[in-house]
Amino acid sequence: MFKPLFVIFAMAFSLITTQLQAAEDAPVKLGVVNVALLLEQAPQAGVATEKLKEEFAQEQKELKSLATKLDSEQKNYEKNKSVMSNTQRATKERELTMMTREIQRRRNDVQELINLRRNEELAKIQNLVNEAIQTIGEKEGFDLIMYEGIAYTNNRIDITKDVLEFLQSQSKKKRSDFNK
Repeated sequence: MFKPLFVIFAMAFSLITTQLQAAEDAPVKLGVVNVALLLEQAPQAGVATEKLKEEFAQEQKELKSLATKLDSEQKNYEKNKSVMSNTQRATKERELTMMTREIQRRRNDVQELINLRRNEELAKIQNLVNEAIQTIGEKEGFDLIMYEGIAYTNNRIDITKDVLEFLQSQSKKKRSDFNK
Protein backbone atom coordinates (compact mmCIF):
# COMPACT_ATOMS: atom_id res chain seq x y z
CA MET A 1 0.00 0.00 0.00
CA PHE A 2 2.77 2.46 0.87
CA LYS A 3 4.86 1.63 -2.18
CA PRO A 4 2.24 2.77 -4.76
CA LEU A 5 1.62 5.91 -2.72
CA PHE A 6 5.35 6.63 -2.61
CA VAL A 7 5.67 6.09 -6.37
CA ILE A 8 2.81 8.52 -7.01
CA PHE A 9 4.36 11.06 -4.62
CA ALA A 10 7.79 10.68 -6.25
CA MET A 11 6.36 11.11 -9.76
CA ALA A 12 4.35 14.19 -8.73
CA PHE A 13 7.38 15.64 -6.97
CA SER A 14 9.55 15.03 -10.04
CA LEU A 15 6.98 16.67 -12.29
CA ILE A 16 6.67 19.71 -10.01
CA THR A 17 10.43 20.21 -9.74
CA THR A 18 10.87 19.83 -13.50
CA GLN A 19 8.16 22.43 -14.16
CA LEU A 20 9.63 24.83 -11.60
CA GLN A 21 13.10 24.50 -13.10
CA ALA A 22 11.79 25.02 -16.61
CA ALA A 23 9.66 27.99 -15.57
CA GLU A 24 12.43 29.85 -13.81
CA ASP A 25 15.55 28.33 -15.42
CA ALA A 26 17.00 27.99 -11.94
CA PRO A 27 17.60 25.00 -9.73
CA VAL A 28 14.84 24.19 -7.30
CA LYS A 29 15.78 24.83 -3.69
CA LEU A 30 14.45 22.14 -1.36
CA GLY A 31 14.51 21.86 2.41
CA VAL A 32 13.56 19.29 5.02
CA VAL A 33 12.73 19.95 8.66
CA ASN A 34 12.67 17.48 11.55
CA VAL A 35 9.67 18.84 13.44
CA ALA A 36 9.97 16.31 16.28
CA LEU A 37 13.49 17.57 16.98
CA LEU A 38 12.30 21.17 16.90
CA LEU A 39 9.44 20.47 19.29
CA GLU A 40 11.91 18.79 21.62
CA GLN A 41 14.74 21.34 21.47
CA ALA A 42 13.04 24.68 20.88
CA PRO A 43 13.42 26.96 23.90
CA GLN A 44 9.69 27.62 23.75
CA ALA A 45 9.09 23.92 24.49
CA GLY A 46 11.21 24.15 27.64
CA VAL A 47 9.33 27.26 28.73
CA ALA A 48 6.01 25.49 28.17
CA THR A 49 7.16 22.46 30.18
CA GLU A 50 8.20 24.64 33.10
CA LYS A 51 4.95 26.58 32.87
CA LEU A 52 2.95 23.34 33.11
CA LYS A 53 5.03 22.11 36.05
CA GLU A 54 4.35 25.35 37.91
CA GLU A 55 0.68 25.35 36.97
CA PHE A 56 0.09 21.86 38.35
CA ALA A 57 2.61 21.88 41.21
CA GLN A 58 -0.07 22.35 43.88
CA GLU A 59 -2.17 19.45 42.60
CA GLN A 60 0.90 17.22 42.42
CA LYS A 61 1.85 18.22 45.96
CA GLU A 62 -1.64 17.39 47.23
CA LEU A 63 -1.60 14.01 45.48
CA LYS A 64 1.77 13.21 47.01
CA SER A 65 0.49 14.20 50.44
CA LEU A 66 -2.59 12.00 50.04
CA ALA A 67 -0.44 9.07 48.90
CA THR A 68 1.81 9.52 51.93
CA LYS A 69 -1.23 9.62 54.21
CA LEU A 70 -2.64 6.46 52.60
CA ASP A 71 0.68 4.68 52.98
CA SER A 72 0.82 5.68 56.65
CA GLU A 73 -2.77 4.51 57.21
CA GLN A 74 -2.04 1.17 55.51
CA LYS A 75 1.08 0.60 57.62
CA ASN A 76 -0.87 1.51 60.76
CA TYR A 77 -3.63 -0.92 59.76
CA GLU A 78 -1.17 -3.75 59.08
CA LYS A 79 0.47 -3.14 62.45
CA ASN A 80 -2.81 -3.08 64.40
CA LYS A 81 -5.14 -5.40 62.49
CA SER A 82 -4.36 -8.38 64.72
CA VAL A 83 -5.86 -6.58 67.73
CA MET A 84 -8.89 -5.23 65.83
CA SER A 85 -12.31 -6.85 65.80
CA ASN A 86 -13.69 -8.15 62.50
CA THR A 87 -15.98 -5.12 62.28
CA GLN A 88 -13.11 -2.70 62.90
CA ARG A 89 -10.94 -4.47 60.27
CA ALA A 90 -13.75 -4.39 57.70
CA THR A 91 -14.40 -0.71 58.40
CA LYS A 92 -10.71 0.19 58.11
CA GLU A 93 -10.31 -1.86 54.91
CA ARG A 94 -13.29 0.00 53.39
CA GLU A 95 -11.72 3.33 54.41
CA LEU A 96 -8.42 2.35 52.80
CA THR A 97 -10.18 1.19 49.65
CA MET A 98 -12.12 4.46 49.46
CA MET A 99 -8.94 6.49 50.00
CA THR A 100 -7.18 4.51 47.26
CA ARG A 101 -10.06 5.09 44.84
CA GLU A 102 -10.22 8.80 45.68
CA ILE A 103 -6.49 9.24 45.08
CA GLN A 104 -6.70 7.34 41.79
CA ARG A 105 -9.69 9.42 40.67
CA ARG A 106 -7.90 12.66 41.52
CA ARG A 107 -4.73 11.46 39.76
CA ASN A 108 -6.75 10.70 36.64
CA ASP A 109 -8.45 14.11 36.79
CA VAL A 110 -5.15 15.94 37.18
CA GLN A 111 -3.53 13.89 34.42
CA GLU A 112 -6.41 14.70 32.09
CA LEU A 113 -6.03 18.42 32.83
CA ILE A 114 -2.27 18.21 32.30
CA ASN A 115 -2.79 16.47 28.97
CA LEU A 116 -5.28 19.10 27.83
CA ARG A 117 -2.93 21.93 28.78
CA ARG A 118 0.05 20.15 27.22
CA ASN A 119 -1.87 19.83 23.95
CA GLU A 120 -2.75 23.53 24.07
CA GLU A 121 0.90 24.48 24.61
CA LEU A 122 2.02 22.04 21.91
CA ALA A 123 -0.39 23.62 19.43
CA LYS A 124 1.09 27.05 20.19
CA ILE A 125 4.62 25.73 19.65
CA GLN A 126 3.60 24.00 16.42
CA ASN A 127 2.23 27.31 15.16
CA LEU A 128 5.54 29.01 16.05
CA VAL A 129 7.47 26.26 14.24
CA ASN A 130 5.29 26.62 11.15
CA GLU A 131 5.74 30.39 11.19
CA ALA A 132 9.51 29.95 11.57
CA ILE A 133 9.62 27.51 8.67
CA GLN A 134 7.62 29.88 6.49
CA THR A 135 9.82 32.85 7.45
CA ILE A 136 13.03 30.95 6.69
CA GLY A 137 11.53 29.57 3.48
CA GLU A 138 10.71 33.04 2.23
CA LYS A 139 13.91 34.65 3.52
CA GLU A 140 16.23 32.02 2.04
CA GLY A 141 14.30 31.46 -1.20
CA PHE A 142 13.17 27.86 -0.76
CA ASP A 143 10.77 26.44 -3.31
CA LEU A 144 9.66 23.52 -1.15
CA ILE A 145 10.15 22.59 2.50
CA MET A 146 8.87 19.23 3.70
CA TYR A 147 8.53 18.05 7.26
CA GLU A 148 6.33 15.00 7.47
CA GLY A 149 6.95 11.39 6.50
CA ILE A 150 10.55 11.68 5.36
CA ALA A 151 12.40 8.35 5.50
CA TYR A 152 15.78 9.80 4.49
CA THR A 153 17.22 13.17 3.70
CA ASN A 154 20.63 14.43 2.79
CA ASN A 155 22.04 16.92 5.30
CA ARG A 156 22.45 19.46 2.47
CA ILE A 157 18.70 20.10 2.42
CA ASP A 158 18.01 19.69 6.16
CA ILE A 159 17.21 23.14 7.52
CA THR A 160 16.15 21.99 10.99
CA LYS A 161 19.18 23.73 12.51
CA ASP A 162 18.24 27.02 10.82
CA VAL A 163 14.67 26.81 12.08
CA LEU A 164 15.86 25.95 15.60
CA GLU A 165 18.26 28.92 15.58
CA PHE A 166 15.39 31.15 14.43
CA LEU A 167 13.17 29.88 17.25
CA GLN A 168 16.00 30.46 19.73
CA SER A 169 16.49 34.03 18.50
CA GLN A 170 12.75 34.65 18.73
CA SER A 171 12.75 33.30 22.28
CA LYS A 172 15.67 35.54 23.28
CA LYS A 173 14.02 38.53 21.64
CA LYS A 174 10.77 37.84 23.47
CA ARG A 175 12.60 37.55 26.80
CA SER A 176 14.54 40.80 26.22
CA ASP A 177 11.29 42.58 25.23
CA PHE A 178 9.65 41.19 28.37
CA ASN A 179 12.50 42.44 30.60
CA LYS A 180 12.26 46.02 29.31
